[in-house]
Amino acid sequence: MNKDGLGESAKNIEGSSGDTSLPLVLKKLLLSRDETLQVAGAHCIIAVLVHSPAKHAPAFIHADIPEFLFEHLSSSSEMLVWSSYNCLTLLAEEPLFFSKCHTVYGIEAVVRSLQGSLEMNNTELHKQGLLLFTEILTRQPEEIKLFTNSAMCRDAGRALQEAVSSPVLEVAAEAVKATSAFLRKDHQSAPPVQYGELRALLEAMLNRCAEFSQTLLNRRPLGHASSRDSEKAILQRGKFLLSTLEGFRSACRLAIEFQSEPSAQENPFTAPSAKKEDTLEAFSEFLLSACDSLCIPMVMRHLEQTTHPALMEVFLSILHSLFVIVPHMKEKFSKKLAASSFIRLTLELKARFCSGLSHPALNQVCSNFLYCMCLNLLSAPEKTGPPSEEELSAVSELLQHRLPQISSSSPESLAFLSDRQYMEGAARQRQYCILLLFYLAYIHEDRFVSEAELFEAVQSFLLSLQDQGERPPLVIFKASIYLLAICQDKDNTLREHLHSSLISIS
Repeated sequence: MNKDGLGESAKNIEGSSGDTSLPLVLKKLLLSRDETLQVAGAHCIIAVLVHSPAKHAPAFIHADIPEFLFEHLSSSSEMLVWSSYNCLTLLAEEPLFFSKCHTVYGIEAVVRSLQGSLEMNNTELHKQGLLLFTEILTRQPEEIKLFTNSAMCRDAGRALQEAVSSPVLEVAAEAVKATSAFLRKDHQSAPPVQYGELRALLEAMLNRCAEFSQTLLNRRPLGHASSRDSEKAILQRGKFLLSTLEGFRSACRLAIEFQSEPSAQENPFTAPSAKKEDTLEAFSEFLLSACDSLCIPMVMRHLEQTTHPALMEVFLSILHSLFVIVPHMKEKFSKKLAASSFIRLTLELKARFCSGLSHPALNQVCSNFLYCMCLNLLSAPEKTGPPSEEELSAVSELLQHRLPQISSSSPESLAFLSDRQYMEGAARQRQYCILLLFYLAYIHEDRFVSEAELFEAVQSFLLSLQDQGERPPLVIFKASIYLLAICQDKDNTLREHLHSSLISIS
């Protein structure tokens, strides 16, 4: 029945039954032993809620209609279960549905029903059940615990694990959304946290996304519609990848939140001699490994065909969070990212999408990511000695304030670095920032600008400092010398006037 038809049905029901008696009439239908009448009652509830949800939802909830709908989820009738899913999804839009704790008492029925429906060959039933589950997980107030025991939390995770692995893309996509909502701190069972179960769920989600991406890449559309089909496939893959990354980001957020809870660090019931795999530390290292082996390759393949700001915002926020989640690996991870051209990639994103006031959220995420990665790289240098605490503190302040202001292309950045006009303090600091970025990229073999052009730009920058009688921070001076040395001509000599400039500046 379409929405207009439901609206007409709702008017007829209201006209014949009256507002005050309507919940009672519908409750009697739901309580009937006749399955046909039960389905009819559910359809009437859908019709009324579609037509006027604000008017009737509170009355239905006060009449405990959700209780009977939850009971019907155990029915063998797919039509009755599907109708009950729909009714409950509509009722979930009313805050009273949660404050009266209907979800706390009904969540077991939802999980059991979802497990059973996934065994049936009914895609619409799968989707509707997952939609209800997502609504409950998303809207449940944090102060009202949804899963009151660890067994039910485990069963919910396993049902989602099965759903994200569905061969039907629409079902898997809805399951990924539910997974993102499920990975909330208040949804996880009281300690011990079931990290092994969470890991299995995330692995299933990431593997399904990788499988889907590879399937589309292997397809070669033929004929006149090939271009249109290709664009549709890229869009479809991008949406699924974005949802998957949002789910993975939720897991990263969960790991960070658990860092402040000693009781969530590890399973207190594990024998001291046992290998401690079900711990926050092991889960955190899994997140880093999974991002490295699955998330990064999937995103980089997708970037070969298209770039979407929202997807890159989520992706870079994940990379940024991993520096916090696995702090003992942050320097090594930063070096690997720099060697894989992530400084260049982030600067290109800022230049393409963040000029002016465009995409401020993406600009901030890019800046935060670059800030942490640069500090990590400077703290564990490859070619020069580490800066002092005082120098590192000065660089930290410089990067924090000036990175959000950099959104120029590489040629524009070189031109700005070469500018010999008088530089105000803020502009000079932006030059320092740009030079540091080029320096860190070059150290890790990411030479994305011409060496000859970079040589000229750094030379002009140093001469400009001399013209204004300025002495740059030692870190900046070291970076300048390194870049000049790495970019110099093959005869290994620097120009005479540049040599004089360096002497006077030092």
